[in-house]
Amino acid sequence: MKKFKYTIALFTILISLNACTNDDPIPVDDQEEIGVAKLIFTEVEREIHGDHAHYHDIEGAHADTIIFSGSSMLPPVGAHLHLSNTKSYRLQLVATDFAGRETQNTFIDRDDIHQAFITGAPEGALIYEYGDKKTDGTAVNVGVTGYLTVQKTSASFPLRYVLRHLNPGVKASVTPADWNNPDFTKFSGDNDLDLKVDLHLVDADSQGH
Repeated sequence: MKKFKYTIALFTILISLNACTNDDPIPVDDQEEIGVAKLIFTEVEREIHGDHAHYHDIEGAHADTIIFSGSSMLPPVGAHLHLSNTKSYRLQLVATDFAGRETQNTFIDRDDIHQAFITGAPEGALIYEYGDKKTDGTAVNVGVTGYLTVQKTSASFPLRYVLRHLNPGVKASVTPADWNNPDFTKFSGDNDLDLKVDLHLVDADSQGH
């Protein structure tokens, strides 16, 4: 009889432990895995409308693509990009997972926890506007797509593109003016991407690639 009671008690404990496991799942790492990343710079036409700008494609415009790969997400050795003073460029991120599937739209779909920061340029050399849209056309500020305009020439510098995976609730404290905030780590979270490439801002008539 005692053996039977012990068996019932053990069975009850096992059921209770199983129920606790189902109700309290183990947290998993929420960060996206990226195998290869590309930054694509394409010249566009900038049209000012009052306090904002519209950007239009230029037929036959040249696009420069910088590819980052490997465990350190490094560009090719010697990668160096020239952008021309007074001109505007669409800056696009294309990311693929380790199976080669594009994943950049995930960052837009989850705009509440993602934000790109673009740092390293001399003060006043660049301005940037976010240009992301969800599939339903809703505009959001992430930085998968945006527009850079060159305000002045400069010597070469390392442009840094950081895609931040923010902790829940942090995005509310980020404004569009923070696009080049060098203190972006104050927006708590981790980096999904940290890409660097040498950039040279040149006179329009001396541009080279």
